[in-house]
Amino acid sequence: MVTEAPAGGEQRSRAGQDQDESDDVARRPRRRWLTYLPVLFALGAIAALLVYADPHKIGIAFQHFNLVYIPIVIALAVGFYLVQGVRWWTLNRALGIKFPLLDTVFLTETGQATAMLPLGELTRALLLSKAAAVHLGSVVASETVQELLFVFMLFVLALPYALSLHLIAIAVIVPMIFVVAIVAILTVERLYARVRRIIGRVPVLKRLRPAIDELHRDTRVLFRHADTYRYLPLSVAQAMMAVSLLWAVAQAVDPGKLSWTSAGFVYAVTQGAAWLSLAPGGLGAVEASTAGLLVLLGISFDIATAISVMQRLADKGLNTVIGWVCYLFARRRYNLTGASLFRFEMPRADETAGIG
Repeated sequence: MVTEAPAGGEQRSRAGQDQDESDDVARRPRRRWLTYLPVLFALGAIAALLVYADPHKIGIAFQHFNLVYIPIVIALAVGFYLVQGVRWWTLNRALGIKFPLLDTVFLTETGQATAMLPLGELTRALLLSKAAAVHLGSVVASETVQELLFVFMLFVLALPYALSLHLIAIAVIVPMIFVVAIVAILTVERLYARVRRIIGRVPVLKRLRPAIDELHRDTRVLFRHADTYRYLPLSVAQAMMAVSLLWAVAQAVDPGKLSWTSAGFVYAVTQGAAWLSLAPGGLGAVEASTAGLLVLLGISFDIATAISVMQRLADKGLNTVIGWVCYLFARRRYNLTGASLFRFEMPRADETAGIG
């Protein structure tokens, strides 16, 4: 009897583990479905936008697109990610990640294959970490710094025009302060210590604290590295190309109605909307806010809707297709396997412990 008790307890324990595993398997489809809810809501928002506008007039706007602008639009849409790749390479190199420039640019474009999926913006970091055999946290940090600098440069470009609109300038000034606050938290030890204590009190965020600690360490290194500022013109070039893409599309559809500085204001504010949106890539929020701001600047709602949709197709649509083509070659070149490559998961505590 004494010797059989542990066996019975072990059986009950195994039965409990099996039940937990089966429950976890049952929950996975539901969790996967929940992650795609923001995408469904975003697509619904775009559909509502198109339905509310006059589909006939939108079709006419598409027909009036000046074909002379097609090479310009393609060059700006693809060129943006080429410059993004070069800028990312400079930041990775500052962290000691030795990976060829052309390969970094190639994987940056490849990462656009899933840019419109949940956490798809982190695909390029996952690709590079696997191809270069480096820790994921480091490339996520360099990507984070790159995006913070790019968005801040966007707001700097938009600020002069925003100030001329008086109170509307808040839509640019507040996000700029928000970016500065993020950088300060990640780089100033006292601020980060306070935020870290708050994170430790929230059960959900507490699990992510080791990954956030690593992000803090690497971003602090980057913001203290000379190359982060030496190659800042690349971030400025990214911002100018993104604004120019929106302006070129507007020119092709309705010439002379949108100035370049106005386009800079519209694009910067829509990026703020993308940050606040739960949808991947700001899907839905960007289109709606772009159309709304263009109407505010005097463009008819139907043409504004057409411009916002065309701009997104030129940017995310075109580069998603190119990204998938690149991925077909990347799989063989870097021995990448399966669709699981595009399922980003936050590092576990045991994976980040003791790093740095």
